[in-house]
Amino acid sequence: MNYNINESLCTGCGLCVNVCPVGAITLSDTAHIDIDRCTGCGVCANVCKKGAIIEVPDEIVQENVSVPASIASGVATAIGSVRNAINRYTNNDRTTGQRRGGMGRGGGRGRGGGRGGGGRGGGSRRMNKRNKKKR
Repeated sequence: MNYNINESLCTGCGLCVNVCPVGAITLSDTAHIDIDRCTGCGVCANVCKKGAIIEVPDEIVQENVSVPASIASGVATAIGSVRNAINRYTNNDRTTGQRRGGMGRGGGRGRGGGRGGGGRGGGSRRMNKRNKKKR
């Protein structure tokens, strides 16, 4: 990596000049880095209190890279499949009411949560001595 100085942030304090191990930084009104001498160690950027020394990539990366049509088509198909799956899931959620917030196993009407049933809202269908006599 190389480093560059943002002159609008540099105050000319000279801290970076003092810490550069190869003497690649000079100071007039603001600091200046000699790119040919800079080794990219980053000591200057770490010591700068104003954040005026910024990291610059060695090579500029080309941003507009063309993608073969077959790859682009495959990516578009995959995205469409994911979108369809999400739509199916969300539609099922609204129509059945079981996917999110449903009672799940054993909840709702009928038996209560435990083996014997009972409890609030659910009655046990188990036969005991009292139930046998009434029926």
